[in-house]
Amino acid sequence: MSVVAHTVAWVSELFAKIVNGLKDLGTVAMMLAGFGCQSGSVEAASAMGTEPVVEMKPITPDAGVVETGPKLLGTFDMTFYYVIGEDEVRPKVTAKVTTTPTPANDNEAASADPVETELAALAMQPNDLVPIYGSTCEPIVDVSKEFANQLRVQGTGRLRDGRVLTVWGPCDCPRSPCFQVTAEQWGRSGTSRALQPFRTVAVDPKVVKLGSLLFVPALEGKTMPGRAPWGGFVHDGCVIADDTGGGIKNSQLDLFVGKRKWYEGLSEAGGRHRWARGIPVYDGTTYCERKGRKVARKSGAI
Repeated sequence: MSVVAHTVAWVSELFAKIVNGLKDLGTVAMMLAGFGCQSGSVEAASAMGTEPVVEMKPITPDAGVVETGPKLLGTFDMTFYYVIGEDEVRPKVTAKVTTTPTPANDNEAASADPVETELAALAMQPNDLVPIYGSTCEPIVDVSKEFANQLRVQGTGRLRDGRVLTVWGPCDCPRSPCFQVTAEQWGRSGTSRALQPFRTVAVDPKVVKLGSLLFVPALEGKTMPGRAPWGGFVHDGCVIADDTGGGIKNSQLDLFVGKRKWYEGLSEAGGRHRWARGIPVYDGTTYCERKGRKVARKSGAI
């Protein structure tokens, strides 16, 4: 074939490609025009032999589902209790001693009138002691009236001989409530569980169900007094409602703190605990867990 023929064939082939390209562009333009319509876009696309394009709308959350944190149970005043030691309570027993004043110097005569001075007694008399009764009204031990009163308030006490007494409950004995000796280091709660410093709280069962896990933000981040394994840790806010008490009413949370000095260690300047007044308390089910005796924040919980 001549050069001229080759050239003509090449030009014809090129022209055909250009024409076909223009057709393709027209098809694309028609499709774009069809998609620009608000109605009939699917039909127009079908008429051109192409798959209909479905407009995707953004997915919005169900308006009825609201993401929430732990349930607020209310605003509480937090108080504290501990194991009272018999040797921590000094009986208010005094004796009167009559003395004659000594002259201030050699130039003064002694006063003729004697002076009565009250001194702390070295030993209590039998009539200064009261019995602590067991559940069947058998006397467990005789203690000072002051210690008996503190034992009634705190619910748990340690005798000088090392025995730990825990309140048993109201009784018809000459003195109520009655107590029981327990082998637990810190005593037992009203639900018969071992008391745990900084984890057990006493509640009003009419307000908080016994056995409930609670989350207390006011405790979170505070370093607890004492040493391991009971103290010396940064609290995560989780406690367990395992105890009750005759003086625990309404929106009151009574935190067991183990020892009196640990109670004092949680105080502010002046010995007060204002940080524990009017605090929010939440249902701790989503944040806290109990494994055996251990109560703590769930792994991975915020």
